[in-house]
Amino acid sequence: MRKIFRSLLFWEGLSFTVAFLGSRAMDENSMLWYSGLVRSSLTPPNIAFPIVWSFLYALMGYSAFRVARKAEFRAIVPYLVQLLLNLAWSWVFFHYRQPSCALAVLFLLICSLLWTAAEFTRHDRPAAALLIPYVLWGFFAFWLNLYVVIHN
Repeated sequence: MRKIFRSLLFWEGLSFTVAFLGSRAMDENSMLWYSGLVRSSLTPPNIAFPIVWSFLYALMGYSAFRVARKAEFRAIVPYLVQLLLNLAWSWVFFHYRQPSCALAVLFLLICSLLWTAAEFTRHDRPAAALLIPYVLWGFFAFWLNLYVVIHN
């Protein structure tokens, strides 16, 4: 039981570490820049983002935990790729203020999410299902990012 708990803690910790590192890209200057952008009317209020992302990171970590218990390491590789792309998006969009490049990163992120879901399906269908909200949010984020690119 202790080993299972440590594994769960590791995967959740890894997910939330990426969340923390991504949040470092959003300093006061980048948030001022962001508030000055023309954004879609569908853009949620700023307070919604940490709530949604906390939920998504928790699901991601639990999903990876489930697969890691059943599969070889290579089944987790797409998960690690999407974590890196998720982190990269925050830095490219907010810190470097490159919405067009961030859109390309987001496209790759969505591809890696679909790859992750497909790989997880082979090992644990519920783990793959846990990624559905993240995939849907990814498509929504793509729309929001595309809107910023088009209108700014």
